[in-house]
Amino acid sequence: MYLDILPTVIKKALGLGLLMAMIPLAPAETPAKNKPYKIVYIAGIASDPYYIALNRGAQAEAQKQGATVQFSGSPSAFSPSTQIPFLNAAIAQKPDLIMIAPTDIVAMQQPIQTAVSAGIPVILVDTTLKDPSIAITSISFDNLTGGAQAADALAKVIGGKGKVAVVSTTLGTSTGDDRVRGFNQQMASKYPDIKNIGTSYAGDDTTKAASVLKGLLTSHPDLAGVFTINGIVGDGVTIAAKEAGAENKLKLVEYGSSASQVQGVQNGTVTALIGPSPYTIGELGVRLGIQYLQGKKDLQKHYDTDQGILTKENVDDPKNKPFEY
Repeated sequence: MYLDILPTVIKKALGLGLLMAMIPLAPAETPAKNKPYKIVYIAGIASDPYYIALNRGAQAEAQKQGATVQFSGSPSAFSPSTQIPFLNAAIAQKPDLIMIAPTDIVAMQQPIQTAVSAGIPVILVDTTLKDPSIAITSISFDNLTGGAQAADALAKVIGGKGKVAVVSTTLGTSTGDDRVRGFNQQMASKYPDIKNIGTSYAGDDTTKAASVLKGLLTSHPDLAGVFTINGIVGDGVTIAAKEAGAENKLKLVEYGSSASQVQGVQNGTVTALIGPSPYTIGELGVRLGIQYLQGKKDLQKHYDTDQGILTKENVDDPKNKPFEY
C-alpha cells in the first residue's frame, strides 16, 4: 500500500529498476585473439640446412603466436637473380611481414625497397644490405668476431706458422664478406709467421668447393690450414681433403654446425666449428615481427645472436646443442 503514496516518477524508477534486475546480464566481452598474421620467409638458398633450421625456429614461434610462416626461396642457387622472383611473388601476396636473407648487399637493395614501398614491413635475417635502414630490424651473428675466432682456432692448431687459405661462397654476401674480413684482420694483426694466401670463391656449391681445394693443394702442397665460411663449402672442402689423402695433415676450421660438420668434428676430420644458431634467428625474427605489427615501433635496428666454438672436446656437451642444426 505504501507504493500508492509514492510520487509517480519514483514509481516509474522503481519499476525500471525491478525490470533491469530481472534481465540477465550479458557476458563480459573477451579480449580479441591475436590476428593470425601471415609472414613470408625467403631464404638465401632454401635447400641449405642452415636456412632450413632458421625456418624451423620461425615455424615454432609462429605456432606459439597463432601466425603462419610461408617458407620460400630458390632451392638451387644463392643469388639475386634466383631470389628476386620469390621476393616479387611474396610482395604480390601482400603478407603482413617479410623475413628475408638478402643474397647480395647491393643487388637486393632496390627489390627489397619495393616491398617496403608497398607497405610491407621487412626484417633482414642472417644477411643484410648496404643500407639496412629500410628494414624494421635485422638479426644476425657477429660475423667479424666469428671470422677472428676462426683465425685463432686455426692458428692454434697449426702451431702459429705455415700457410692458410680461405674458401668462401660469393663476393658481396654480407655474412661471408664479414667472416673473411674478420679472419684476415686477425691473422694479419696477431700471427706474423702465418702466410695467408688469400680467398677463393666457390659459390654455394659443394662440388666447386671440392675442386677449389684440390687446386689449392696442387699449387700449395705445404698448405697447413683452411677456413671455410659456411657448411656447404665446408662439406666440399672436407670431401676433397679426404680424397686427396690430406685429412690428417690439413687442418680445417669451418663456419657453421650442420649435422655433417658436427660429424666431421667428432671423427677428427674438422678441427673446429664456429657454430651459429639459425633456429634462434628464426624464432626471434617472428617474435619481433609480431611485436612490431602489434604496435611496438621502437625495435632496435639490429639484434646480435650467440654463437659457440665447437671442438672434439666439447661438441657433445649438451649446452652446445643449440649451436647445432
